[in-house]
Amino acid sequence: MSASAPEPPRLDLSFVRRGGRTMIDRRLFAWPFVLTRSFHTDAERPDLLSVILQTGSGAVHGEDRLVQHFTLHAGTAVGVTTQGATSVHRAEPGARAMEQVLLRVETHASLDYRPEPRILFPDAALCQVLELDCAQDASALVTDAFTMHDPNGQGRLFRELNSTLIVRRPGDEPLLIDRMHLRAPAMAMFKGHRAFGTAVLVLPPGHDRAALRQHSVGALARIDDLYAAASLLPHDAGINVRLAGREMRQLRAGFDAIAAVYREIDLGARAVQAPSTSATARPTAA
Repeated sequence: MSASAPEPPRLDLSFVRRGGRTMIDRRLFAWPFVLTRSFHTDAERPDLLSVILQTGSGAVHGEDRLVQHFTLHAGTAVGVTTQGATSVHRAEPGARAMEQVLLRVETHASLDYRPEPRILFPDAALCQVLELDCAQDASALVTDAFTMHDPNGQGRLFRELNSTLIVRRPGDEPLLIDRMHLRAPAMAMFKGHRAFGTAVLVLPPGHDRAALRQHSVGALARIDDLYAAASLLPHDAGINVRLAGREMRQLRAGFDAIAAVYREIDLGARAVQAPSTSATARPTAA
């Protein structure tokens, strides 16, 4: 009998609410993922757990197979980011890196998922799927972004980017399937922009989505050299924002502006208990 194929590198995190705080109750990870301490540092939202993901390799290589699962159980609040932008290196002809991320946000939970962008090097090839399964009364902000870089300054581009974003409510057909497939692109198609991103803001019923869209567009319009367009998600689920910037700094500023809108909504919708002195800005052993 032939040996079974090894499991792909995987990160599997589960979060629960205990004693008015969010804690990690399952943390499984294998190379290249690294998970260090998580923190409660938000004085206005003391139940929110901040998680910084790291990778031992610091990059995505041509034949990597990366799988990440995040489960936010009832009433949890989680902020996720990464240690920095991740380089996607050259893939051999016929090969491409694969990445799948599944975000499950259960009842009354809140997720702020903002990883740093991918840096696509010449001849890089990446296929990624990002899936958000968000309860009807939960909320989530999810961003995804990439930029391009040729260390030799010759203007060479990546070979392929195949990206799919899926948003659904539990048990329902997808509310949104957003696909982008770029193969052997020419620099002219980017119109002078080098950084591109998407932000999806999913909210429970009761919010004025049209007003939220206008508020977000107004905040983004104040950022120089950033092009952004916002549209309403089907079934009044929230908004979807596309961004393009000349450099990554404009895209980051755009994500920060959207995150500020989300934070305002999130704080306004939840009763926040004042943190104790001993609980503020201390790492958790979760």
